[in-house]
Amino acid sequence: MIWIVPAIVLVVPLVGLYFLLIRSMDRYHPAPWWMLALCLAWGAVGAIGISVVGDLLGQGAISFAMDLDFDDEQVFNASATFVAPLVEEPAKAFGLLFIYFFSRKRGHESLGPLRGAVFGGIIGLGFTLTEDILYIIQGANKAGGAGFVQIFFLRTVMLGLGHATFTAMTGLGFGLFATMKSRWRWAMPLAGLGLGMLLHFGRNLFGSYLLMEGLGVFLVVLLNAVVVLALFGLLVWLGWRDRQRIIEGLQGVTGVLITSAEYAAVTNGWMLLPGWNLFNLIGLPGGFRAARRKQTHLFQLAFHRQRARHAPPTDPTLPPTLDSEEDRLIGEIHTANQQGTRLALEAITLPPVLRG
Repeated sequence: MIWIVPAIVLVVPLVGLYFLLIRSMDRYHPAPWWMLALCLAWGAVGAIGISVVGDLLGQGAISFAMDLDFDDEQVFNASATFVAPLVEEPAKAFGLLFIYFFSRKRGHESLGPLRGAVFGGIIGLGFTLTEDILYIIQGANKAGGAGFVQIFFLRTVMLGLGHATFTAMTGLGFGLFATMKSRWRWAMPLAGLGLGMLLHFGRNLFGSYLLMEGLGVFLVVLLNAVVVLALFGLLVWLGWRDRQRIIEGLQGVTGVLITSAEYAAVTNGWMLLPGWNLFNLIGLPGGFRAARRKQTHLFQLAFHRQRARHAPPTDPTLPPTLDSEEDRLIGEIHTANQQGTRLALEAITLPPVLRG
C-alpha cells in the first residue's frame, strides 16, 4: 500500500493534462465542466466497477475451460485479449447512453459527433485513471521501484490515451446517431462500439501474445500512436466543420453586432489550436471572463442561425413567430458591447501629420 500515494501523485496530473487536451478540441461550444466531471467519474468508478466484475467472471470461465489455475499466465492473457474489450467498452458506453437519454437537446452542439467523441474520451480517461493506479501498485508490489517506473511509463505516459481513444469511437457513434436523419443512424452507436472493441482487442493482443522480446511492446506503442493521431485528426476536422458553421451563421453581423476585427478573431482557423483562444482573450477590454462570455453567446447565435437557415420550411398559412432565443443572444451581445467588452484589439489610426 506504500505505492498508492506516489502512483496517485504521478498519474493524476498526467491524466489531467490529457483531460484538458481532449476538452480543448470542442472549441466553439464546449460542454459544461460538471458534465465532463460526471463523465470522468463514471469512467473512474462506475465503468471500473462493472468491468472488474465482468473481467473476473470471464477469467474464471476461461480458467475452467482451459483447466488451468485462475492466476495462470495463459488464463490472464486470454482474459485480457478476449474478455476485457467485450466487458470494458460496453461498461464505459453506459455513460454515453445515460447522457443521450437525459439530454434535453440532441443537436450538433449538445450531442453531436464532436461532443460525443469528447464525452467518450473523457470517460475513457476516467477509466485510465483508476486502472493505471491499480496496475502500477500491482507492478510495484511484484518488482519494487523498477516495476513501478516501468508500468507508469508504459501505461500512463506511452499508452495513456488508449482508453480515451477506444471510448471516443463509441461517443462518435452516439453523436452521429443523434444528428443523422437516414435509417443508418441506428447502426452508428454499435459501429462505434465495435470499432472501440476492435482497437482494444488489437492493443491487448499485441501486448499479451506477440511479446517476442519487446516486439509486442513496440507494436502496441505504434498502434496506439497511429490511432491517437487519427483520433485527434478527426477531432480537428470536426472542429473545422463547426468553424464553417460559425462563418455561415455570422453572415451580416459585422458592423452591426461586432467589428470586423472581432469577426476575424472568432473565425480564425488558429482557434482550433489548443491554448490559442485562451492566449488571445487575455488582456482584452472588459476582462477575460466577459470576453469569453460574449464569445460564447456569439457562437451560440451563429449555430442558432445556421440551424434555422437549414430547417424545413414552415407552414405558410401560420403567422410568423419571433425567435426569442435569437433575441436573447443578440441582447446579451449588445450588453457586452455597451460594457466595453471586445474580442479583438482594434487597429489605431493615427491622425495625419500637419506640416507647416
